[in-house]
Amino acid sequence: MDDQAKKWLHGFMYGLHYPAILGTGIVVALMRVGSKTIHAPVASLAVIAWAFFCLSFLSAIGFEKQYGKCAFLLDLLELIGMFACLNYLRLLDPTTTDPPSLPVACWILFIVVALQFLWRAAVGLKPIAFLDLKLLFLALLAVDAFIGDSSISGHWAITAGFAVLAWIYVANHPYDPDKKDPTFFFLTILRRPARSTPEAR
Repeated sequence: MDDQAKKWLHGFMYGLHYPAILGTGIVVALMRVGSKTIHAPVASLAVIAWAFFCLSFLSAIGFEKQYGKCAFLLDLLELIGMFACLNYLRLLDPTTTDPPSLPVACWILFIVVALQFLWRAAVGLKPIAFLDLKLLFLALLAVDAFIGDSSISGHWAITAGFAVLAWIYVANHPYDPDKKDPTFFFLTILRRPARSTPEAR
C-alpha cells in the first residue's frame, strides 16, 4: 500500500468514524443527564470510555504514513467495541428502559484497551511500551467490572484514577516512531538522575 492510500485510510477513520462515534455517545449521554435517566455507575464508565477513546484518537495523530490495512482493521474492531460498550450501557437509545449491564460493558472496554498492543505493532511502534500504565488501565477496568452496583463512590474513584493515568500517558508519550519508548514508565521515572542544585553562595 502506497503512502497516499495510507493517508486516505487514516483520514477516513480519524476524520469521519472516530468523531461520529464520540459525538453520538456524548449527545445521548447529555440527553440522559438532562432527563435524569442516567444510572450513576453508567456515567462513570462512560467517562472512562470517552477518556480512552480520546486517548486512542490522540495516539494515532502523526502516523498517516505508517497506517496500513492492519491498523485500520484494528481501529474498526475498536469502533465496534465502543458501540457494543455504549449499547450495554444503554446510551445509544435514550428511550430504552432496559437496565444497563456494567460488567459486560467493562469487559468489552477491557478487550478494546488490550487491542492497543496490537495497534502499536501494526504502525511500527514498540508494542509493550508504557506497559505498567496499560496494565493499570486494564486492572482498573477489571475492578470496575467486579464492583457492579455495590459502590458508586468506588466507580467514581476508578474513573478519577483512569483519567489521571490517561493524562500521564498523553503528557509523557512522545508519539514518535523514531524514539525508543520505555517499557516501564514509572521505573524510568525512578531511575532518572536527580537534578543538581546550585551551591549556595
